[in-house]
Amino acid sequence: MKIFLSLLLICFSLSAFAQTVGNVSVSSTRMRPETLKKLFLLKPGDTFSPEIYEKAQDDLHRLRVFKKLDFTATPQGDKVDITINAQDGSYIFPLAFAAGGAKSAAGVSLAGGNLFKQGESTFLFGGGSQDGITASAGITQGDEHLSVSYTKLNFDQRFYSGYRSNMFGVFSTTDDEDEYTSDLKAQVHSKKEQFSVTYSHRFSRTVRAFIRPEYVRYAYSSPGFDNGNHNQITVGLHLTDDIRQGTNMGALSGYGLTDKEKSLRNLPRVRQGYATGIYYTGGGNWTGSDYTLAKLGLNAAWVLELKNRHMFIVQGKAQHAFKASFSDEILSADLLTFGRYDRQIRGERGAGIGTSFVYYLLRNRTGLLSLAPFYENAYVYAGGKYRSHSGTGATLSYKLWRFPLPLGINYTHNLQDGGDLVGFVIGGAF
Repeated sequence: MKIFLSLLLICFSLSAFAQTVGNVSVSSTRMRPETLKKLFLLKPGDTFSPEIYEKAQDDLHRLRVFKKLDFTATPQGDKVDITINAQDGSYIFPLAFAAGGAKSAAGVSLAGGNLFKQGESTFLFGGGSQDGITASAGITQGDEHLSVSYTKLNFDQRFYSGYRSNMFGVFSTTDDEDEYTSDLKAQVHSKKEQFSVTYSHRFSRTVRAFIRPEYVRYAYSSPGFDNGNHNQITVGLHLTDDIRQGTNMGALSGYGLTDKEKSLRNLPRVRQGYATGIYYTGGGNWTGSDYTLAKLGLNAAWVLELKNRHMFIVQGKAQHAFKASFSDEILSADLLTFGRYDRQIRGERGAGIGTSFVYYLLRNRTGLLSLAPFYENAYVYAGGKYRSHSGTGATLSYKLWRFPLPLGINYTHNLQDGGDLVGFVIGGAF
């Protein structure tokens, strides 16, 4: 009985000291206060803690539509009143880029933010190379995201010993045509057309689910391949917390830098972040496909951010095709993250893991200069055994605070082929 009374006393004491959110007061420039309150993680009556309060502030910073964003938390007994003073704006910004190598590619994007005073972000993108064209558009507002994408490829597919084949895609600027001629087994001209619609919904700060129906069609110049429709539907679930977000277009209009000073300060303590996801892709008569497809995929990432903001990153991926024709087989390049390669392995299933350390050579009010060495390895089951695809190298990147995308150079050494690739990098996460 004494133990029971002691437990009751402890629970009562804890509840007595627990604080909840009281009033949330908001002032803004364009956005309606009710809209900003809806976007803010904490609501009246929620449990208040410094950790949750910090995450709620980060979420508003990451909308990248504010020029000024101040928070005040005032204790009122067992409640904490929160005041938010925000100066929000809107922007539309075009960006063009070109990439070179054995193949050249170019693209242009048009990004907009807070155009409808909802804190939303929108984008349009189009690009092409000698291998094809691609275009996409999307909008994210609050917990909802909707995007559409179209890609048309026209390329030569080459096959080598060890179940290796060349890389392909609109922005794949590597080329193996002259390097591995003695190892070439076959070549076929290939065409791919793909149209997809993606809808996702965020159920909480860390949990998001999505569904993606796709129209996919392949055509090959030689018989014996899986010509025809490969229509499929993918459903998935993502869990993410404390993975640092990159800047977006708003910075160029003077918005989106509200957490700049905070980002330049050292952290009070080492922190961890994670991202993990699972997805299933299916296709068959029920999707209008000429072939049956059943594929399961897993993704995971863990980030350790040191007090001085340097980051240690571990990423892992796995895929298993229970049923898949040639065009839907597993590709080793999809299991790797950091490097650039001119060949990949096709197979039934596989897994890959990569590690990188992001070291900031320069971190000041102008920008961030980082060097990120990496190592990664994937194994794909093909021809009755697991075959390795691994590489090591480094990426040197620089990001101006007022420029939307990091720019840099990537060097990759392929540990199987012994080849070295140097490529221009635009975009990425910091």
